[in-house]
Amino acid sequence: MCYRLFAIMVLSFFLHATSYAEERKYALIVTSFQVELNKYQQNLNDFYNEVNKEHPDLVYVVENMNCRSLDEFNEWHGRIKGIVNKYSAEKPQFVLLLGNEALSSYLSLDNDFVQTVPAFAMLVNDKVVEITDEPADIKNCQPKMRSFSIGMKGCRIMGAVAYHYDIDTNVKLAKKLFPQTEKIFFFVDNTFGGFNLLGLANEWKRVSAGKNNIDMQIVDGRSYTFENAGKIYKNINPATEMAMFSTWRIDETGNYFVISTTKKLLEYSSDIPGVSITSTGIGDVCVGGYSPKYGSQGQKIGDMINRWLTTGKPQKVELVENHYTFDYNNIGKWNISKNRLPADSEIINKPLSIYESNPMEVMLFFLVMMTLVIIIIFLILYTNTRRRNLERLKQVNAQLVEAKEKAEEADMLKSKFIANMSHEIRTPLNAIVGFSELIVTSHKELPDDEINDISGLIAQNTQLLLRLINDVLDFSRIESNSVQLNPEPVELVGLSHSLIQTGMQNNTNKNVELRFTTSYEELWYTVDLRYLQQVIINLLNNAMKFTDEGSVTLELKKDDKDIIFSVTDTGIGIPLDKQQLVFRRFEKLNEFKQGTGLGLSICHAIIEKMGGKIFIDPEYTGGARFVFTLPLKK
Repeated sequence: MCYRLFAIMVLSFFLHATSYAEERKYALIVTSFQVELNKYQQNLNDFYNEVNKEHPDLVYVVENMNCRSLDEFNEWHGRIKGIVNKYSAEKPQFVLLLGNEALSSYLSLDNDFVQTVPAFAMLVNDKVVEITDEPADIKNCQPKMRSFSIGMKGCRIMGAVAYHYDIDTNVKLAKKLFPQTEKIFFFVDNTFGGFNLLGLANEWKRVSAGKNNIDMQIVDGRSYTFENAGKIYKNINPATEMAMFSTWRIDETGNYFVISTTKKLLEYSSDIPGVSITSTGIGDVCVGGYSPKYGSQGQKIGDMINRWLTTGKPQKVELVENHYTFDYNNIGKWNISKNRLPADSEIINKPLSIYESNPMEVMLFFLVMMTLVIIIIFLILYTNTRRRNLERLKQVNAQLVEAKEKAEEADMLKSKFIANMSHEIRTPLNAIVGFSELIVTSHKELPDDEINDISGLIAQNTQLLLRLINDVLDFSRIESNSVQLNPEPVELVGLSHSLIQTGMQNNTNKNVELRFTTSYEELWYTVDLRYLQQVIINLLNNAMKFTDEGSVTLELKKDDKDIIFSVTDTGIGIPLDKQQLVFRRFEKLNEFKQGTGLGLSICHAIIEKMGGKIFIDPEYTGGARFVFTLPLKK
């Protein structure tokens, strides 16, 4: 998290420096995406630190092309042209291009700026898709590839750090590991990175497919949904066919998959051989592949620019080193012996020996064993007169073990609490601090709609932080047994209607409908209103968090003994073996969802204090149904 904060500080410095561009020499940095929201952070940190060693007075100006999806492909030429025109009057000392989108767009220009201003690039491929000012049918066109080099005509490229994706080497690797292969299905997604790799695959088919006696079929994410791609994957014949993966994050629908899509393909079939040219899928659907060693390139490009600033001599296009990587489990699954693998191959996911994985535990085990042997010898040598002392020692040891277990449990709960809270609080706090500083330092440059969007994010994260703190405070009061109930007559039907209306106003997912059902027009009950509201709101929020589409229903009914509330959703549901865990403190079944893991524990404690019960209906399978009861007073 520290490097993210530092990246935001560096960005603020870049934006402050814009006003000095006309007075001092400066460098123009053009990024494909938002600086503080992607992998550019660490690269920019390393680049700045390296250049700052020898040129601490250099000023930086950052421009973001904001290339969000491949659908905007035809806009990129105009965006880079607008950026270049902005700085044509007072040209920078050099331009640094980050990302394939920025590089391809920059190479599409033909003007005095690109012909005279030195340029460098990183986080790019050595071959990129050619962009022109003519509109293209991006859904159906085939990419035209171009290389770039030092001293190329029409553009002063002085140096670069680039990836080289080698399809031919991976095809030969596939043939070596699976000699029966006659056809390869090449999976590529609906991104500009995927578009670049599609161009490389088309070149390979045109030049090398015949030489290798391989038929390659492209599974193009521009034309396939993930489900359709999965059906193709399922129908691959492992006797003569296999899969090759590049990237797969966005499909035809334009939706971004947070989960590992290659791992998801195992639900379609687990018996398809595969290799990867980008390391994607190694460990699940791919046995291995020949791919670049990914990592920060900021220090390399910074050192390259330092040499150029000192000598004025063109540098070079430095290719990131490629290496062979294989998954230990998959080479075993396909009975591939290690002597069939290329030399210097890296094998990942290899299980460690007991000592390698738990050195301290092994040493402690042997120490305990030695101690036990000594104790046994000591007991044998001692006379019967020491037996009473031995019994007393056993009692002391038992007390120590009990105390140790209690201390370990307390330490575990403390560590889990600190880990949860440090993550959950830092996430909204970082957003609040980062975007607040961005508004303060850049409000003059940002358009009103973007400031409104950022302000909305700040407000949203502030409310989230407040809810987290309230949960912790409520839980603290419950733990200290300082909760005092203040019962009062409450009309439950009206209360339920108002909570549903509030939930509908706060609901940002329009695919989820909030409902309330009851057979009563009016139902009074004496209860602490504040804590009853807290329980119902917690259950409704929890249901909406885990429901992507469908409905969340609050139901109120009564029998001879109890008032019965239930909250039913059509979400992902909770497995039977996990249903008792959700009421534990700091328990989160899904670590990717926001929250402290205290909400349901607080509900459980409140309902028990009210004399009721709360549980999950195990017979409901359409999602999850939480039920709590409140006893009727005689």
